[in-house]
Amino acid sequence: MNKDCFIVEDLLTLYAEDLLQPETASWLNQHLTTCPECAELVSLTEESFQHNIESSIDHTKMISKIKLKLSVYQIILVTISFFFALKTSLLQDSFGFILSYTLLGVLTYLFYRNGWVAALIAFLPIMLWSIAESILDFSTGELNISQFLISIPGAAILASFHLLFTLLGCIIAILILKLLERG
Repeated sequence: MNKDCFIVEDLLTLYAEDLLQPETASWLNQHLTTCPECAELVSLTEESFQHNIESSIDHTKMISKIKLKLSVYQIILVTISFFFALKTSLLQDSFGFILSYTLLGVLTYLFYRNGWVAALIAFLPIMLWSIAESILDFSTGELNISQFLISIPGAAILASFHLLFTLLGCIIAILILKLLERG
């Protein structure tokens, strides 16, 4: 075997799958006409690729199980975000929202790999909670619909503060992912 034969051995799987560049395939075909050992290797490789391998896995069932698990995780994540909205917001005169919404941003971005989803999960619950608190007196149960339009700008500003820290968490998650890629 010469040096070309070793190169042919390295390229066999790519050749069998027709994944070589045209120039490389041309060179390899030319070598096969002059080297019976490599030509025999190629014929053996082509025979081994002819066999179909049957899988015992029901792919439809497997995908449905994965989707179910993802749905459960999504419900848990959204529930946690509503819990944060109720317990750690500026509405409760608490600045614990800074850490909790930053953590929510990190976790949501790492799970979804999408900043828009993290922003929506952070912004919407606080916005709705703030509007609800403005138009509903929780102690008496009275509803004051006239406050609805007045409460929207304030609720948006309040939700934006929470969104800011969630986006900070997303940035931290992106940095974590970049560090893991390098490692």
